Amino acid sequence: MLRMNVVVNRLVSIAVCAAALLPVAAGGRLDSLYARLDKAIASSDAYVARREARIAALRQRMGKARGAEAYGVAMSLYAEYKPYMNDSALAWLDRAAGMARAVGDDADVERCRVLTAFQCSSTGMYTEAADILAGVDRGALDSAGLIDYYRAYNHMYNDLRYYTKIESLRRRYAARARTYADSLIAAAPATADIRLQLLEVMSYERGDYAAALAYSDRRMARAAAGSHEYAVASFYRYLDLKMMRPDGDEWACWLAQAALADVENAVMDQAALWELANHLYEQGDIERAYRYINFAAECAARFSTRLRNQQIAPVMQTVDSIYQLQNEKENAYLKAALGMMALLIVLALAFLVYVNRNRRHLAQARNELSRKNGQLLSLNERLSRANAGLDEANTKLTATGRRMNDAIVNLDESNRVKEKYIGLFLRQCSTYIDRMDRQRKEISNLLKGKRYAELAEFVSAHNFRDKEQEELFEIFDSTFIRLFPTFVDEFNRLLLPQNRIQLTDNSKLNTGIRIFALIRLGIDDSSKIAEFLHYSVNTIYNYRAKIKNGAACGRDEFEDRVREIGLQKSNRGG
Repeated sequence: MLRMNVVVNRLVSIAVCAAALLPVAAGGRLDSLYARLDKAIASSDAYVARREARIAALRQRMGKARGAEAYGVAMSLYAEYKPYMNDSALAWLDRAAGMARAVGDDADVERCRVLTAFQCSSTGMYTEAADILAGVDRGALDSAGLIDYYRAYNHMYNDLRYYTKIESLRRRYAARARTYADSLIAAAPATADIRLQLLEVMSYERGDYAAALAYSDRRMARAAAGSHEYAVASFYRYLDLKMMRPDGDEWACWLAQAALADVENAVMDQAALWELANHLYEQGDIERAYRYINFAAECAARFSTRLRNQQIAPVMQTVDSIYQLQNEKENAYLKAALGMMALLIVLALAFLVYVNRNRRHLAQARNELSRKNGQLLSLNERLSRANAGLDEANTKLTATGRRMNDAIVNLDESNRVKEKYIGLFLRQCSTYIDRMDRQRKEISNLLKGKRYAELAEFVSAHNFRDKEQEELFEIFDSTFIRLFPTFVDEFNRLLLPQNRIQLTDNSKLNTGIRIFALIRLGIDDSSKIAEFLHYSVNTIYNYRAKIKNGAACGRDEFEDRVREIGLQKSNRGG
């Protein structure tokens, strides 16, 4: 029954671990992990405060503890400082050894010395580690102390093997590391994490990555998600997967997972984060690599170990130089953008002056046009009275008078249309001037506030002309339809049934009808129509040709018939 419970507990642990990783199993898992890691780094002070709170509570207990309890508290303080501050970890190991010595507990004294040697070798102090281990009384160690003893020797010789440049020494250190590894495997319980980790590393070193990953699975099932042990197991899993599937991104996810757990546990001895920064640099993500390597350097400074500083320094120098070069380029682009912005402001001011001057000229023209229009209306009234008198006297003169009246009515209609559109144009110009003035004030405020990013975004807006053009078309369509409410129906009657145009919105004209609406207003030059509608002259010509080809009347007389739309009704009304 006990064995079955153990199996069940392991399966539950694996399920919990898989559930913790489920959010990052999709295609965007790396981006999700990077976002979580960025957030964790931004909140790192809170994680440090948690560890400091645990340390403060242990220090308070230490003030009241005596005997074996004091030794236990000292070892707990060592465990808190071990991944956090190297000097403090060594200091509390020394105090714990003194407490054990005071009560004559040789096993704990020697174990403290072994742990001190391991801490030294972990931080690059190999000479000190070797001297300490050489002086350990191995016979005084209990089973746990003996496992730590083998582990310390194995770790020291593995590091020496890795960093030495002399091949004969590398072979000697490797042989000694294997000897202590075999001793550790024999001494440690079958399920101990240190034993599984060592077996994983040994499988990795001989190229059996599938076996290494199998040991990693067992370690991951035992580690609580997000714990420091989880971070260490994730880092070793990253090494395994990188060798098995270097082209995938699964290994990068585990590396990011290890870095995230380190940050959230306020671990200052970080290997995962600077390794991740190096990977991001190789991928071209310079900005994130710069932030990660700088944070890792700050952590290494707090941990106070020359080994991590030596490992981080080359990556940091490379990333920093690339980052500074990138910043210089961005600053050059910014200066160029500011220059262009200043030029645009000058052009906008010049355009404002130009529009203001034209507005005054248009006001004068409107007054003059109103005066002349009044004269024409007065003349029309006199001619109408004369026509009525002449109608009674002479049929021929009556007919002539009617033709003159028709011409005057047509002129009046033309003047009415022109007056409507001129008034509309003047109001629209006034609206544009007010809008330009508001934009000028907004730009001025942004410049005064030195809000250059917002100013650049404001000036680079690309949909201004489209909105203004759409508004102009809406005003043109609605005004034209009010002036000629039957234009679309009469226009369609000039076309063959199969070529008639059906509008989806009766308040808006399409491009084809809009072209012939301009022709109805007297604008029949394709270049002027193209300028108004913002099309090419060739496009306007094609539209005109296509519609005239579908005319019910003669192709050559189609546009003349369009110009007469609305006139016959006015003539009959006169």
